[in-house]
Amino acid sequence: MIHHFIRAAILTGFAMFIVYLDRTGEMMLYIAPRMELYVKLSALGLYAAAIYQIYAALQKRMGKQAPDCDCEHEPSPSIVKNVLIYGLFVFPLLLGFLIPTGTLGSALASKKGMSLSGSASIERTDSTVSPELDRSESKEINADSDTKAAVQPPSNEEDAKAESGIDTLFPYDEYTETHAAYGKKLYEQALISVPEKQFIETLTTLDLYREAFIGKEVEITGFVYREEDMGKDRLAVSRFAMNCCSADALPYGLMIIWPKALDYVEDEWVTVKGTLTTSTYMDNEIITLDTMKMERVKAPESPYVYPDLDFGL
Repeated sequence: MIHHFIRAAILTGFAMFIVYLDRTGEMMLYIAPRMELYVKLSALGLYAAAIYQIYAALQKRMGKQAPDCDCEHEPSPSIVKNVLIYGLFVFPLLLGFLIPTGTLGSALASKKGMSLSGSASIERTDSTVSPELDRSESKEINADSDTKAAVQPPSNEEDAKAESGIDTLFPYDEYTETHAAYGKKLYEQALISVPEKQFIETLTTLDLYREAFIGKEVEITGFVYREEDMGKDRLAVSRFAMNCCSADALPYGLMIIWPKALDYVEDEWVTVKGTLTTSTYMDNEIITLDTMKMERVKAPESPYVYPDLDFGL
């Protein structure tokens, strides 16, 4: 009978932990917003299971048999074994309540590997999308576009020339059509601000079509990340992108060139404005911000960004 009460207490503890995370607003530090409803519903299931355990214990105390589900297993007679088994559940539950909740930062980013190439997100967040267009393929697409334009003359010659010119900057295939369309919108902006909602998609587009955006003003907010090979005048402004939970979060960043880079410590939140260029890091050419302005800011309520599931719809 005592085992039923112990199980009920553990199940109730996990349900209360979910309620605690919801009430304190800390649930967003563990899971993506689209998963919150399912986790909250699981708390109801845990409460129901706890009630059944209490019911079974009372039935045994009254000498009655609880409804048989053919899943009952007699507990081990060994006290040590039972303590170890229940400890596997109690210990992480106690850690959840007692240890302050923290956010992912530079320490984990260095272990997971910082992605400084935005187009890498195409493979890392969506397996149905191909990597960056090969430059030779881009030229072929451009030639095809020019051929089609020649076959079908536009009604407005000036508009057609402008449209043809921007199309040349944003070639695409079946996998990058959405990014090309988004790139055209960004290209028209005087200042390209990397938003939270489309953080990954914006970095991906800037990287895919870097030639079109060279010299454009870009603004980005994130935490400071630094590697030894970056030197004294470079750092990365980064965000963790979460799909479902913190376990699958991956760090994405943009390299920053700033003479006073060493004045900023790791995990400090900053907003950076600069012109887009490229530089070489670890034998790879990556998009880089030649910084014009850099200022410290307060960390956002939610430090993570999420793939925009409506992107392109």
